Amino acid sequence: MNVAIIPAAGSGTRLGGKLPKQFLPLAGIPIIFHTLLRFEICQDIDAIAIALPVSEIVEMGDAISERAFHKPFHLVPGGRERSDSILNALEAIAGLSPEIVVVHDAVRPFISTSDISAVINRAKEIGAAILAIPTVDTIKEVEDGLIARTLDRRKIYRAQTPQAFRYDLLLKANQAAREDNVPSELMTDDSLLVERLGAPIAIVNGSPDNIKITTPEDFKLAEKMISTF
Repeated sequence: MNVAIIPAAGSGTRLGGKLPKQFLPLAGIPIIFHTLLRFEICQDIDAIAIALPVSEIVEMGDAISERAFHKPFHLVPGGRERSDSILNALEAIAGLSPEIVVVHDAVRPFISTSDISAVINRAKEIGAAILAIPTVDTIKEVEDGLIARTLDRRKIYRAQTPQAFRYDLLLKANQAAREDNVPSELMTDDSLLVERLGAPIAIVNGSPDNIKITTPEDFKLAEKMISTF
């Protein structure tokens, strides 16, 4: 069984206003539902777990029922940090005996089902895989406002989601990070936790369209993209 985990418990207020960005309407529908639909229609996803603020669980359950999704949904209380929400979700779905878990940002609504399947298939082969795109810019490492060195951009990729892992591997990585007291600000990327274990992680080429809606500029771009997606 392959289970998607969608962390959606963050405040996400950089777009302005009091409503978390994952619940802002895009073309009249909350962003998170555009995202969930991609996993609902992907044939390689069997179930979906969403980590939410406790106050949103009942309302989200009702909204999912109204939209007549067919796959099993598991609504999980989110944690204080994103990594806490991921661990809560991993523990909540243990009874499903998942093989692969696919973690995806709630505010990346333009993911294609083919890319979801591609990252799952690669994770089945090697244990872990993420979507990423090569950087097209020259990358500078900076210290105290001064250039320390120029990195070889041929080796630099921008990580995206979804990121897919064997269930036992991601669970172990999260548990190890807590045992080692890894700061929460360093646990914003799931693949980083798996890297710490020394496990190989494959790169699957992603798409520039798979944007993360974080700023007002991102939202304006998303409004233009949604009409053709």
